[in-house]
Amino acid sequence: MKSSCALAAALLLLVASASSIQAASEDVPVFVWGKPSVTYVPALSSYSTSEFGALIESQADENTFVLVFAEERLSTEDLSLCKLNTQTCFRNLAKVERKSYLPNVQEPLGAFDDIPSENIQSVQVSAADGSLSERIVPKGGSVAIVNLSGDDFSSHDALIDSLYNQLREQFPNILAVYTGKTPSFRYSALVRRTRQAQQPDETPVKINMLKVDKEFMIAYEVFRAGPVGGDAELPEVTLTAATKNAANSSEDTLQIDITGTSASLALHFHLTQGSWEIVGVTYNNAQYYLRHRIHINQHFSYHCYNLEYYTTDMKNKIVFEEVQVQPFWASEAAADAEPFGRFGDAWDCVGFTSPGILTGLFLLVIFIFIGAYGITWMMDIRTMDRFDDPKGKTITVNVAE
Repeated sequence: MKSSCALAAALLLLVASASSIQAASEDVPVFVWGKPSVTYVPALSSYSTSEFGALIESQADENTFVLVFAEERLSTEDLSLCKLNTQTCFRNLAKVERKSYLPNVQEPLGAFDDIPSENIQSVQVSAADGSLSERIVPKGGSVAIVNLSGDDFSSHDALIDSLYNQLREQFPNILAVYTGKTPSFRYSALVRRTRQAQQPDETPVKINMLKVDKEFMIAYEVFRAGPVGGDAELPEVTLTAATKNAANSSEDTLQIDITGTSASLALHFHLTQGSWEIVGVTYNNAQYYLRHRIHINQHFSYHCYNLEYYTTDMKNKIVFEEVQVQPFWASEAAADAEPFGRFGDAWDCVGFTSPGILTGLFLLVIFIFIGAYGITWMMDIRTMDRFDDPKGKTITVNVAE
C-alpha cells in the first residue's frame, strides 16, 4: 500500500514537471528594431503577451508603422545553430546595431489582437519565389504582419532586409519586429526542478498621474506632508487635480496649482537660457524650500526617488516618493511634433559623486603615497664598495661616509 502511494506521488511530480517545461518551451524569441531609442531589457527574463505589448507601445505611437515578420516556427536555438558556409543564416539581422532582443516571449503576436481590423494587414510570402500575396502600404498607426513559411532562414533574412529598406524609404517612421508563431525546439527529456515555497503575490504599485494639457505632467507614487521628527511615518495626502495659474504665468514662468483632500500645492517654474528650475513651492499657504537646487535642461524631465521640501524653520516638510515631473513651454510645444503625454529623458537626482567613489579615491591616494615612498627608499639603496681583509688592517669607516 505504501509503495503504491509513493509511486502515485512520483507520477504526479513527473506530470507537473512536464507541464511546467512544456509551458516554458512555448516561448519564442523576438527582435525589435527601427527606432532611434532602443529599450534595453534583461536577456534572461521571460515576458508575457501583455508585457511585450507594453514594450511595443513604448516604442510606437500613432504616427508609427509597425512591420512584423512572423516565422511559422522559431526558437533561440535556430538563431545560434543555423549556419550557411560557416556564417550565421541571419547575417542582415546581425548587422542591425540598435535592436532589442527578447529570447523568451509568450505568444508575441497576441499583442496585436486588439488592433482594429482596418489598421492591420496580413500578408503571405510565397515559398517558391518570395513574392507577397498583396502590396503593403505603410501608414501611421497601422500594422502589417508578413507570414514567412518554410525553414529557409537565410532566404527569409534577405527578404526581411530588402522589404524593410524598401518600406523605410516610403515611410521613415517604422518599427520592425521579427519573431515566430510557435517554437521549433522542444525539450524531449524531463529536468530536475528545485521545489520552493510559493511566494505571496506582490501588490502592484499605483502610480498617480496629474496633467495640464501641453503645459505640465507629474507622476508619483505617494505624496506626504506633516511635521518633522518622530518615528511615525508622515501621513499620506491625496492630490486630485492640477491647473495652470494663468495670472502668474508667462512665456518663461509657469505656476501649477495642485489641489486635493485638505491640500493646496503650488509649484513655480522658471525658464532661463534653455533650462528650467523650480523657484518656489507653496503648500497650504506656507513656503517650502529644497536643500539642493533643481536646474534641468528644457527638454528633460526630473526624476527623484524621494523629493523633500522643508519650511524655513525646518519643522514641517512635504515629500514626493518616486516622482517624475516636467513642465512644457510654448516654444517647446511649437517645435515638438510628438503628441503630448510622454516625459522627456529623465535627469535623476542621484549625484555624480557618491560616498563609495570618495572612499575609493581616498584609498587610491594612500596607496600611491605608500608606493612612492617605498620606491624612493628602494632607489636610495647602495651596494658596499669596501670589504674587510682578514690578513690586513681593520677597515675604518668615517661617520660622514
